[in-house]
Amino acid sequence: MRGYILFELIIALTIFSIGVLGLAQTLNASMEVANILNLEQNIRRHLRTAVEVLKRKPLTEMVWTEADTATGVTYNSTVEPVTLNMTNGNPVSDMYNLRVIATYTVGNEARDESVDVYVYKPQQQQQRRR
Repeated sequence: MRGYILFELIIALTIFSIGVLGLAQTLNASMEVANILNLEQNIRRHLRTAVEVLKRKPLTEMVWTEADTATGVTYNSTVEPVTLNMTNGNPVSDMYNLRVIATYTVGNEARDESVDVYVYKPQQQQQRRR
């Protein structure tokens, strides 16, 4: 009889240990996902802020690079001219595409997030004519 009680106790502890181990692994995976989601949220916030700051600068100062060593994210911006036509067929001049890109890694996977916005800089045309 005593052997049965000891055997049942060992089986119960084994089942309990397997359950606790599964919960610990699930908790660890949940924490990793939460950290990735927080990183991505911070990246999107930084991208929006960068767009708002850069689009107010002169065209020559809109190209920008920044490395965030704490998070391992590199931010870059590019500016390219855009050709648009109005409904009457006349071209819209001084339109530019401002693109801000965040490059980072999650585990072994390289990821990019980007934001594009059209910016109208009419003073650039006047400066070119001078």
